[in-house]
This record gives sequence, C-alpha cells and structure tokens, in this order.
Amino acid sequence: MSVESTATPESTPVVEASTTAAQSTGSRASRPKAATRPAGGLGLRDAMPELGMTEYWYPAIADRKVPRRKGVRRTLLGQEVVFFRGKEGQVVALSNWCPHRNASLAQGKCHFAGTITCPYHGLTFDETGEAKAFLGEGARSRYIGRRGADARSFPTQTHKGLVFIWMGEGKPSPIAEDVPPEFFDPKSLVLFSQQRWKANWRPALENLQDSHAFYVHRNSLEVLSQDEHGLNLLLHMGPERPPTKIVNGRALVFENTRFFDFQDSQQKRKTNIERAEFQETYPGLGGAKFPRTKVRLHLSHVMGFLRRHLRQERDWMVKDEEWSLGVHLPTTFRFDYQTHVYSRAVTPKNADESWIFYYNTSYPATPLRRLRHRLNYVLYYDWKQHRNFSGQDKRIVEEISYKEPQEKFSSSDAFPLAYRLLVTEHSRKPDAD
Repeated sequence: MSVESTATPESTPVVEASTTAAQSTGSRASRPKAATRPAGGLGLRDAMPELGMTEYWYPAIADRKVPRRKGVRRTLLGQEVVFFRGKEGQVVALSNWCPHRNASLAQGKCHFAGTITCPYHGLTFDETGEAKAFLGEGARSRYIGRRGADARSFPTQTHKGLVFIWMGEGKPSPIAEDVPPEFFDPKSLVLFSQQRWKANWRPALENLQDSHAFYVHRNSLEVLSQDEHGLNLLLHMGPERPPTKIVNGRALVFENTRFFDFQDSQQKRKTNIERAEFQETYPGLGGAKFPRTKVRLHLSHVMGFLRRHLRQERDWMVKDEEWSLGVHLPTTFRFDYQTHVYSRAVTPKNADESWIFYYNTSYPATPLRRLRHRLNYVLYYDWKQHRNFSGQDKRIVEEISYKEPQEKFSSSDAFPLAYRLLVTEHSRKPDAD
C-alpha cells in the first residue's frame, strides 16, 4: 500500500489552531484577528516572552543540592538567584546581587542560621532579604534600615525534594495550579532528573507531538521496544492529529487520549494507522521505501507477544483532565504510561539556555516496591528515557534557529502551534492581580 502525504497551505494551521482554542473548556473564545496572523505562526512565536512567563511556579533546583553553610547560584528566567537555607532548614531564594555594590551573594557564606553574608563587605541578609548586619562597618553601621538596603526575595516551596520558585511581580498563585498534583500526594513516589539544554525555552518546549517522533527516535531503545501498535502509531500518524482543547485556561490536552495508548496492543483500532504497511513508498524518491528495512517491525512482533503474555491490563493513572496527556502552563508536558506518569518541564535559564526537569511518578504499594522503582530509575530508566530518548531531542533542538523567520508549518505542527496560542492568549500576565 502506498501512502502519499498531501501538503497543507501554510496559513491553514494558524486558522485550525485558533478554532481549536475556541472549542475549549474554561477558555476564551477565538479572536477574529487570529486568522490574519502571519503564516507559520511567526506572530505568535514572537509574542511569547523570550525569557519565559514570569507569573508562574517553576522547578528550580533539587533540595539536596543546597548545602548548609553557603549559597548556590542559579540563573532562572534571565535573573541570577542565590539559594540557601532558612532558619528552619528550608531552601529560600534571594536575588544574587548584593544591593550595596552588586557583589555575588553566592560567593559568600552562611555564618549565622537563616542568613547569607556578602563576600565583599559583609552585608548580611536574612531569608526574607532584609539586611540585618553590616560586618564590614561594624555594629554601629547606619546602613541597616536604609531604603533600598534589602535584597529581593523570591517565594519558594519544596515538594518531593524539588524546590519550586515564583519569580513574578504579582502575588504568587496557588502552587497547585502550576505543579502536577502528584507533588502534593503523600502516596506518590516522584523521582526526577535535570538537564541543561543550550536552547531557548520555546523550541525546547515545542519539541512535542509533531511528526519528528519516529524519524528522530527511530533507533532509541524506547522505539525499539514498542509493540506493533506503538510502532505503527509513531510511523504512520501522518499529518493528522487528534483534536485538542484548552482546559481551565491552563492546559492544552488531547480529546482522545486512547489514541496514544502505546501500551495497549489488545484493543486494535481499525484505522489507517493499523492498516498501513510498515514501509511506505515515496514517488518523489523514485519509488524508494522507508523505513529501508523491516528489522524494527520484526522486533515489534516479539515485543507485542511478550506484552500480551506478560503484562497485566492497567487503568489510566491520571484522572484529572487538566493534567492528562498534553501541556500544562507554564511548561509541563505529560504522558500517562499506565505504569507511571512521565512529565517534562522546562524552566527558562536565559535567552539561549533552558533547564529541563523530568518527573517519573508511580504509586508503589510497599517499601520494597518503592526501592525497586528507585533502583530501576537510577540504573535504567533515567538513561533510557532522558539520556537516550530525550538526548536525541536535545541534539536537534540545540541547533534549531529560533531567530530566523523561516518556519513553514505543516498540519502535523498543529499541537506546538496550539501551545503558542495557549501562551499568548491564556497565560498570566505580569500585571495580573
């Protein structure tokens, strides 16, 4: 069977994505001006803040990476932040620059509980950023209490060993609106890893749910371990994608989650995906076929046999539609594997780099199973999913030019384009109450 791909006019995806946003739960209606946006969504792309959306909670640093006697410097959303321990031992955050002479607080020490001292003149700040002492001038210093003497503080919360930070200008929103619900569930086991990508947060986040999956990841262990349905889904999804909707103005989710069920090979759906031949013929290449061999197909038959006989049927783990398959503001992508929930969150570092956080959530019933999950994550899963699979994304995305106006979107790019709409039309703004 030969399957030919038909090109979609460049302006079509913009109109389609706008229509999708209108058919949403708890979202605004589509705006007429959306239809006149530049082809390929360049207007939407440029409207997304280069350094990230400020009015959100972001993952920042693992609690274990912050010592007791000194601070840790980290760049987040284009700002330099110093993390140190408060009086109760919790991780707190201040602007890294001392307001006296702009020295780096991260070079200083935590001489007194709940404080950090500037290495230059000894100006000492508590966890709220208030200047408490000026060691270089002595106890009689009149600098303390002066207007502008205090350092800016940033609200932080630590959940499951991960520190989240609010860097907005407005009052912090409830953290549960921005962070996956398993971080607040005492029964959940959340294991996480972190990477640094040399890419702006926007292309790092938009590397989701388009037509790159099979080609980029075709030799990853994740693809090589798929059964027949999972492999065909990756290869033959083509320009069509399941419809999406916006939920509560905070999440872009797929309406038909079951469409993406890689694990369930028991319930075959009689779709074009299932009926398509593994090797497609490309007339423009003189009738050449791709994939060029059937090695992956034969391997998928073996994996399908093993799963049918060894794997028990499982229900979906995520019940809340807002946190189901899709992207949740500010930058969290979610996928329910039924054995665990995979999440990938992007925290902007600066204009050219991003912090990538990976979450693996499971609900082991016994201490022994929790230990087994931890060992599996450290010894196998972290490499397989984050270094091998996502490492292939990393190599591509780090070389993407996000500054050149060269994008010509296809209909298979509807999801990242819809995310641009979610950000530009629904994200919290700095002047929000």
